[in-house]
Formats: sequence, structure tokens, C-alpha cells
Amino acid sequence: MLYELFVAYYARIPIRPLNMLVAFVFNAAVFYCVWLSFNWIRKVIKHRDLIIILYVVTGAGILASAIAVKLIAETVIEHKPFAEVATRMHIATLQMRFVYFAIMGVTYSLAQLSQSRQKEVYQHKLDKVTMAQEQVRLQKIAIQSDLDLIKSQINPHFLFNTLGFLYSQTYNVLPKVAQSILMLSDIMRHALSGTKNGFSTLDGELTYIKDYIRIHQDRNDRIFLNYSPQEYPDTIEVISMVLITLVENLFKHGLLNRPDQPAILSIELNGDRLTYYSFNYKNANRKTESNRIGMAYIQQRLLDEYGNNFELEIKNEELTYECRLTFPVKF
Repeated sequence: MLYELFVAYYARIPIRPLNMLVAFVFNAAVFYCVWLSFNWIRKVIKHRDLIIILYVVTGAGILASAIAVKLIAETVIEHKPFAEVATRMHIATLQMRFVYFAIMGVTYSLAQLSQSRQKEVYQHKLDKVTMAQEQVRLQKIAIQSDLDLIKSQINPHFLFNTLGFLYSQTYNVLPKVAQSILMLSDIMRHALSGTKNGFSTLDGELTYIKDYIRIHQDRNDRIFLNYSPQEYPDTIEVISMVLITLVENLFKHGLLNRPDQPAILSIELNGDRLTYYSFNYKNANRKTESNRIGMAYIQQRLLDEYGNNFELEIKNEELTYECRLTFPVKF
């Protein structure tokens, strides 16, 4: 409206307020009628071809009605005969003008449709992300439930009291066996109660691993493993039961009784990331039954906790097995 007033003023065209007001009312009416009718057709009619036909018929009807009513209004306002007002030139002018505002109504309707579809696409993506997050949460709950179920099947007090009794009875007679019983008690204590929300201290995990290796060495003197344990503050936390599972696999499937082919184990902290590395020759003669807690379990734990913020590299050759894992720690 301001634009047309400016053009009329600049061109020094006489401005008749009543006529201009009527023109603006009709322009707005065409715009809103086309916009509302197109939205209604799109919501009610589902067949594409029928929608296009109704668009054309409705648009033509709105334009014809607007022209007819506008001509009648002008005859009343200007007090002129209808034939004098309804000239071919004037009708063509009204038609071009109303088509312009009808196109604006169609454009606005399409813009709303595009915006609505973009919102639907965004909401769909948001729902997928929410479902994925909920699935991860449920997987964590399931894993924790499995651990709680395992723990609930063991009476910790009975277990530790029994191990303490065996330790006291064998300490004077078989001190080496008593020491193994004590280490076994520490291992079981860590496994049953050393974790909190899926995490445990790095010092506790390394002590667990050291005792586990020591028990195997007490059972068999011919174990050749190059491992130099490190000491770290007890404020550092790592995801629990991952490192020990890798070490257990090393003992379960590795060839450890050959001095010329020793296994290698390294666990080092670099900044805020812990690196586990192991290398061993395979023991082709050892047949062990899997307890289903292996690499698949470890990968799922790491993926649930860290997403893509970890690195797991495995080289499974015919005679050797090599594993390198790097993941962040908590301080």
C-alpha cells in the first residue's frame, strides 16, 4: 500500500482515498481467498491430479468473482453506468492486477507447505536421534542388569569369609597357596564391588590384572610375559572390566610357555588417554570354550560409553594376535 502511494505521489497521479481503499481491500481479498482455498484443497484432497484441477478452477472463480464485484463497486462509487465502467481495457487491467495478487497467495501457500515439510523432516530426524539415544540408554541398563544379576547370584560375605578362612588355615603350612588365595579374594572383591556406574579406579584395575597374572605364574612357572606394571594415582577412573577381559583373552588363547616367543603386555597413560597393547603367539593346541564375554562385549561397552572417541585395532594373523586399544580416562 505504501509502495503504491509513493508511486502515485511521485507520478503526480491524483489520489482518491476511497477508490484506493476499495482497491486495497479487493487486492487483499484476492490474496487471502487464494491462499485459504489452496490450503483447504491441499488438506482435504489427496489425489494429485484432482488437486491441480481444483487449483485452476478455484483460482479462475476467485478472479472472475473479484472482477465482477469490483466493477459493481466502482459503478456505485463513481455513479456511472455499468457498461461505461466495464470496458475491455479496464477488465484487462483488473485481471492483470488480481492475477498478480493471486500469484502472491499461491507463493505464500507453497512457502508454508515447504516450511511445514521442513519441520516434519527435522522432527523425523529428531525422533530418530531420540530413539537412538533411548536405545543406547536401554542397552546400558541391560548390561548393568546382567552384571547385577551375576553379582546377585553370589553371596559376597559367604565368599570372602570362606576365602579368609582358607587363607588363615593354609598360611603357616602352605604360604604360597595362602598368598594365591588372598590374591583371588582381592580379585573377586574388585569384580563384585569395585565398580561404580560402570567405572573403577585405574589403580584398582591394574592391581586386579597384576594379581591375575601372579596367580597364573604361581600355577605355572613357565609363563613368559613381558609386562612392567605402572603405578598411577587412585583418582584416575577407567571403564571397568575391559582391560582385564583383554588380559584374560591373552592367557586363554595365547602361547605363553615358550621363552623364545614371549607375550607382550603394556598399559600406559598418555595425557588423558590410556593405551592397552598386547601381542602373543597363538596356542593352536589349546581348546577353550567361549563364555561370550569377549571382543564383541568390549566393543559394545566402549561404543556405548565413548561413541567414536576410542581406537581399537586388532591384527589377527595365522600365528599371532595383536591388540591395541586407546580410550579416554576420567580424573
